[in-house]
Amino acid sequence: MTRLTEGDVCGLIRELEAFDERLEQVAGIGLREVALQSASDDAPCVQFRDARLAAVPISTGEGSIPGFSECVVAILRHLGCDAWVTAQPDVRGIQEAVGASADAVFIADDHRFIALSVTKGRCIDDDPATADGYVTVLEAASVGLSGREVMLLGLGPVGRAAARRLLRRGAKVLVVEPDADRLEAALESGLDMRPVDLAEGLAACDLIFDATPAADLIDVGDIGPDTIAAVPGLPSAFTAAAQEALGARHIHEPLAIGVAVMAGRALM
Repeated sequence: MTRLTEGDVCGLIRELEAFDERLEQVAGIGLREVALQSASDDAPCVQFRDARLAAVPISTGEGSIPGFSECVVAILRHLGCDAWVTAQPDVRGIQEAVGASADAVFIADDHRFIALSVTKGRCIDDDPATADGYVTVLEAASVGLSGREVMLLGLGPVGRAAARRLLRRGAKVLVVEPDADRLEAALESGLDMRPVDLAEGLAACDLIFDATPAADLIDVGDIGPDTIAAVPGLPSAFTAAAQEALGARHIHEPLAIGVAVMAGRALM
């Protein structure tokens, strides 16, 4: 996962309602519906209302990001959950959450962000949850992915997870990945994608899934009126001018969709 800054998470809390409104505008579904549709292909009804979810600050490594746990809780409360930040960090915080009958615990260190379901006995990783959530939004915004060409930028953990879900949803995936070893490993794993360079992908695709940490790869001249960009991470591959031109079609928020899908999967 991308390590956010204090400024990032404060901005996320302020913009949460506006982000949900933009989702409705571009995709016709809000954050709650994204979580429900992404929880599982055959998910039962997930009940967010009154689900007890705790965020536990973790102090190891580079330490807790100020405001991160509070941002997670704001997202969970937006879904209707009974959510709180534990008073204690680390293992003491997990103990506190379980003692307070939390259904799931959200914890993050320098390498992993997970929801640990206490009641269901499962661990949900942020990377595939975020990827699947953004594919769900892209599918809703484009009114279906079956037979559509989608350009995927990057084959890191989020990119590989996105490729799997895109292919399951019937998309034809064109992938841009400069790391030859990473590309070869993904293709050998069975991901049926067509490698392309950026110019070829932009010429062929209106639908773009940005899973690369590289900034300013795509400018305003590279996009059209039908371009839709799913951009889960920081920074965006789109220049500021391209983001402005796309408006709500630049679907970009690095935490809320992943947290919502994690919550749905922890509670299903």
